[in-house]
Amino acid sequence: MKEKKRIFGYDALKVLAAFLVVLYHTGMLDVGYREGVYYYPNLTQLLRLFCACGVPLFFMVNGALTVRKGYDLKKTAVKAARSIFVGFFWGLVMQVIVAIRHNDWSAYAPINNYYWFMYTLAILYVVSFLLGKLPVWCRWCAVAFLLIFPFATNLAWDIIILRDPSATMPKWGHVGLFTLYSVVYLYLGDYLRNDDKHINKWLLILPAAIGLALLALEATAVTNYSHVPFDSGNYCFPTFGALLLSVALFVWVKDLRLKEGALKRYISFLADNSLGIYIFHLLLLATAGTLFPSIRGIQLNPALVVLIVLVNMTVSAGLSELLRRTPLRFLLKL
Repeated sequence: MKEKKRIFGYDALKVLAAFLVVLYHTGMLDVGYREGVYYYPNLTQLLRLFCACGVPLFFMVNGALTVRKGYDLKKTAVKAARSIFVGFFWGLVMQVIVAIRHNDWSAYAPINNYYWFMYTLAILYVVSFLLGKLPVWCRWCAVAFLLIFPFATNLAWDIIILRDPSATMPKWGHVGLFTLYSVVYLYLGDYLRNDDKHINKWLLILPAAIGLALLALEATAVTNYSHVPFDSGNYCFPTFGALLLSVALFVWVKDLRLKEGALKRYISFLADNSLGIYIFHLLLLATAGTLFPSIRGIQLNPALVVLIVLVNMTVSAGLSELLRRTPLRFLLKL
């Protein structure tokens, strides 16, 4: 049996996506917001805006690795069912920790909120299967529609509330269309995976800069509109800013090469356990917040926060590796 060739660039992308997601959930950064003062992003916020690329890169890597596999109906149904089961099971575990933290078993968020991306991944398996049965132009029509709504409409509302923070944004004003924006990232990942697309990496500085500028514009507009520090993750995903910056990072990293050594083995270890990192890092953060309530809301030096993130990722990957070696490995299997 021919051994499947491992592409290090995709390992690096998996780890980068996980790092940005864990960094976003960790918080503990002073993004410069002061109540009653017009907000402009500080340097820490500009760096934190890269977290907007965590989930897009997650979907892009999945697109690069799965779209062309052409799963049949049975395989699609199995993978979708596994995604839903894994998301629900670990969401239930997370719910128990939250209930203990609040000492109130009625204190909860919907179980599907914690690992929502697993449900989105299930939807993507089905959408990819259905669109795979249609001409290629159909998938790009779907992408084009989503680039108009919600991507373009989100930009329009960012501009409206930037000009007038007192404007009333309707509930649908900034949306993700039930996370179907992920279809855009799925197919972009598949398209950009081609090795014959030799893109000058230096040319990517422009879309990356424009993407970061659009994210900064959004941070300014939304913070002054909502009067709370900008959510540089969930709010950003279906935006042109996140899209441009994510595309630049994807193309930069996918062809990355690294000499054999400890660093490469460490990155590959994290990549092998990337799903476990997504699962366990939230459980570790929730447990830490329960055991040490005084740490909630504190702000630390960005370098220390990065160190905390790397420790969290390493411990999460270790727990994942241990679980995968037991009969319970199906709890981390898609």
